[in-house]
Amino acid sequence: MKLHRILSCLAVLLAASIALAGDARASGGSPLSFGKPDFELTGTVYDTTTKQPIEGAYVVALYYKSIVGPAAMDIWCVKTRGMYTGKDGTFHFPVEKLDGDSPLSVNAIKPGYYSDRPVVPSPEVRKKQGREAYTGRDLPLIPQNPAKPEYRFGSGDVYCNHAETKQDAAAGVEFLKIELSECVRLNADKQSIRAVEGMIRDLESRPEVAPAKPSPRVETVK
Repeated sequence: MKLHRILSCLAVLLAASIALAGDARASGGSPLSFGKPDFELTGTVYDTTTKQPIEGAYVVALYYKSIVGPAAMDIWCVKTRGMYTGKDGTFHFPVEKLDGDSPLSVNAIKPGYYSDRPVVPSPEVRKKQGREAYTGRDLPLIPQNPAKPEYRFGSGDVYCNHAETKQDAAAGVEFLKIELSECVRLNADKQSIRAVEGMIRDLESRPEVAPAKPSPRVETVK
């Protein structure tokens, strides 16, 4: 009798697990316990004036990690990934976790343009963490007026200062180098130029391999 009840409980748990997996796939992804999401973060870089896609824009995705401290919780940018757009202006990046932070945001840059507000999902859509939270993340760029240049080039977190390795910082470096070139071309003030140069130097100084983390200390009982 006891064995019968155990087998019945196991059957219920298995059915519930299958149902949860099915619901997750129907909403466009799978919870972490069932593996990585089966979709990517996607969008299009386009010209706000012509509404046409922009070829050759550099797009960087920012991946974050939650840090829990004694008094509060914070999130740090720990990794960047980048790519140049083709003729259709589209981009895509892997979604590593369904936590809304992996990646959290994307930024685009191209000489001759500055950033407009990106398309972001509503809080309700973001909370569900389905496919719709990661698709259509379009990035509009506004053509520069050389007589009155704007210096808005994505978010400050492109300087991903918690990246541990050169590889994880590389996309941010590429973005910042394009930003630096634009700042020089458009005669930005020297302080701003020096600030971007400092960010690049700092990220380029990261090691090839992440430093080994110390093993947890184990106290022996005497």
